[in-house]
Amino acid sequence: MPTPAIVRTIVPSIVGFVLAFLASHGIHVSPDYQEYLVAGLTVALGGVYYVAVSALQTRWPFAGVLLGSTARPIYEGRHRKAITGPATATSDTPEDQP
Repeated sequence: MPTPAIVRTIVPSIVGFVLAFLASHGIHVSPDYQEYLVAGLTVALGGVYYVAVSALQTRWPFAGVLLGSTARPIYEGRHRKAITGPATATSDTPEDQP
């Protein structure tokens, strides 16, 4: 089963393509530029759709279904330092190394 991050990336892309396809039929441009118009509209409309639905999901969690999954992706760093004591600011620059 795909992860929520993958689903939440693919669904807005599909929605953006459908919206761009519909919008491009009302816009008359040279056939040479029609592909660029659809591609640009797909990216723009898909991005706007994702941001709008993500904003709705903060208020109404079920709105996430419009992105294909109500589960929000969880990202974990691969090389995080384990905190063993109180949290303090540290630096990993070479001059701070012993």
